[in-house]
Amino acid sequence: MKTIIRIIVFSSLCMMAIPVMGQEPIILGSGGNYSNINVNSSSSESGEVGENTINGNGMLPNLNATSRFLAQASFGADYETILATSEMSFSDWIDQQMAMPPSFKMKDDIDMLYQMAIDSINFYGGIPSEFELGDKHFYFSWTKYMIESPDILRNRVALALSEIFVISEDPDLDDYPRLLGDYYDMLLENAFGNYRDLLEKVSLHPGMGLYLTHLNNPKTDIDNNVFPDENYAREIMQLFSIGLYELNQDGSRKIDPNTGTYIETYDETDIAEFARIFTGLSWGDAIFFGIRNPISEESLTTPMVMFNDAHEPGEKHLLNGFVVPNRNPVNGNADLADAFDNLFNHPNVGPFMAIRLIQRLVKSNPSPDYISRVTSVFNDDGTGTRGNLGAMIKAILLDEEARSCNFDDDPYSGKLREPMLRHFQLSRAFNAYVRNGSGIYRDDMNITKDLLEQRPLSSPSVFNFFLPDYQPIGSVEQAGKVAPEFQITDSRTSIAYGSMLNRWLKDDDDLFDYADLFPDEVYHRDKEAYLELTDEITMAADDNLVDDMVERLNLIMAAGQLKENTLQTIINTVKQVPAEQADVRVRIALFLIMYSPDYLIQR
Repeated sequence: MKTIIRIIVFSSLCMMAIPVMGQEPIILGSGGNYSNINVNSSSSESGEVGENTINGNGMLPNLNATSRFLAQASFGADYETILATSEMSFSDWIDQQMAMPPSFKMKDDIDMLYQMAIDSINFYGGIPSEFELGDKHFYFSWTKYMIESPDILRNRVALALSEIFVISEDPDLDDYPRLLGDYYDMLLENAFGNYRDLLEKVSLHPGMGLYLTHLNNPKTDIDNNVFPDENYAREIMQLFSIGLYELNQDGSRKIDPNTGTYIETYDETDIAEFARIFTGLSWGDAIFFGIRNPISEESLTTPMVMFNDAHEPGEKHLLNGFVVPNRNPVNGNADLADAFDNLFNHPNVGPFMAIRLIQRLVKSNPSPDYISRVTSVFNDDGTGTRGNLGAMIKAILLDEEARSCNFDDDPYSGKLREPMLRHFQLSRAFNAYVRNGSGIYRDDMNITKDLLEQRPLSSPSVFNFFLPDYQPIGSVEQAGKVAPEFQITDSRTSIAYGSMLNRWLKDDDDLFDYADLFPDEVYHRDKEAYLELTDEITMAADDNLVDDMVERLNLIMAAGQLKENTLQTIINTVKQVPAEQADVRVRIALFLIMYSPDYLIQR
């Protein structure tokens, strides 16, 4: 008797193989892509060699599953990228992406913008010495990277890291665009490196030194009532490495068996001891300690250096009984290395980072098993290496909880898309371009920040735009779940999002928050950014293809996850617009998709 297996490729998120004759289902794929699949029949009665009944030739790739994967692993993708990615395994795609170096250095690109501005000011008879770079030039460069770079996984992870290892241009770094660019360059370069290296580079970056005030942090001087600043010592533990409470491998909090309370990871004494570690650091191009302001532009992009004469001497008692020795002579760099190692080897770091990276890339409420599996990879990537972020990212994206459809019915699965990510996705999905071909994307994101409360490296505090354990009042809180992004979602920002969507889509030249490269620059519409909607407009012009056009947008923007009633409502609305206004049809469809709950909750 032959067992026949029918292959069904769903138009949603999964591929499955289902036996016809009452057998248990055989899963060939759950969100992944497979090639060279062969299914043979065999006879349990005769033991004859099986007959090849079907193979993978001609099987349609699961485009929705690919779009969903790319929404987690990047800022989203255009139709062609979705199609190309669907023809390879997700594992191979990740390996290919991780092998790509950063596309360019933002710091260098900002320098190029500076020179272009100076050249233009000279050309128009202005005064170059009066021109200064501002935070908008960082955002010009950041937007260029987001639009043009092929290393889309690296950039997505770097943005996630920027929401963990937080510095912000608000309120004091907005005059230092090169510093902001260099900090983001550092995140890009280390996105797939080792956590231990990243922790050190973050700690020694002048941006972090300025933001969390351990640049020029002095040693104790009792006579003058001077004591080390404890700001960075507190935040490196609470926000960058181990958190407030001891964790099990699955992210759950450990409980003291004697008191029944959570076990704190550190106390005020630990903060004071770590503060003594972070003394003696100053500008990377300084010749002595204590110079308050940057010496040169290099001060803003060169790692801070240690001045041993300003570093606190003596033993430092750190976590889990570790003691930094009393080095004679004083060796501040050795003390720093000991402190970084002490934090790096703390058992909390794996689950701490697992939870935060899963939340940023995949879902707000990962299961304990999901967290535990990712933590295991952080603890040992299979080669005996601890802290391999590349292996950790791959484990997050390929985990069954990220790829499987089995969680679709869970109302708490998935995450609310961050406001800025919605805009980034729209821009990348339809290949935003500048008509004059200058490669300058004049987007300072000011309106976006004011109305939606987000833009890169611009959170209101070191705690990011929202807390990882934020619980909105209502069913989420009652269920003991979290929904971080809802902390910046209220009546004002929800209405503002509709206004911003209208701005991005209704008017052809309002995709970006346009700003001049230099004062009194002559405006021309060719300097604005536009969406490439030619294929969709061609489809929308044909009444017989309107349904297909909306389905295509559903694939690109929502990974095919629009509910049938949502989809039909959008189609019916679009068809009320005359075919002669095909461009309007497309823009209305995009507006309605991006304003729908089916899109806003990324599953």
